[in-house]
Amino acid sequence: MRLQNFDYSQNGAYFITICTHNKEKTLCDICRGDPCGLPKIKYTPLGKIALECLSLINTKDKIILDKYVIMPNHIHMIIKVDYGFADNCKGCPYSVPQIVGKYKSLVSTKWLKICKQNNMSMGQIWQRSYYDHIIRGEKDYLEIWEYIESNPQKWNFDCYYN
Repeated sequence: MRLQNFDYSQNGAYFITICTHNKEKTLCDICRGDPCGLPKIKYTPLGKIALECLSLINTKDKIILDKYVIMPNHIHMIIKVDYGFADNCKGCPYSVPQIVGKYKSLVSTKWLKICKQNNMSMGQIWQRSYYDHIIRGEKDYLEIWEYIESNPQKWNFDCYYN
């Protein structure tokens, strides 16, 4: 659910979580193996497409993908919108819902092409909608950054791990 009456095209930073359909682990595996115990993310073919498409968010004018992590069944990201000239930007080319919608659509389109080439059934990729949090201040931003950064290390404690 979006915050009612909030303009998601205005300047700011947004914490976004996109989940896979039924929280299925279709994007990657998180493996141990580093002597220090740091996790290694091993992307599935779909996860590789999801990663490739994340890089396209930064190509949008005034939209910055500041931090992200792809997990087995979800993606966390911080998106910054900075049009520079106003806090309220009705009519600006991109809002957070448009960015997320275009991202999900792009991943789905690229995956459908791969599925057709390999005579595979695509199935549903994404859970409907997404979760968002409007980042309010530097403390909030730093806590979310750390949460995203440490998310792979905590995967084995996630309720969807097994």
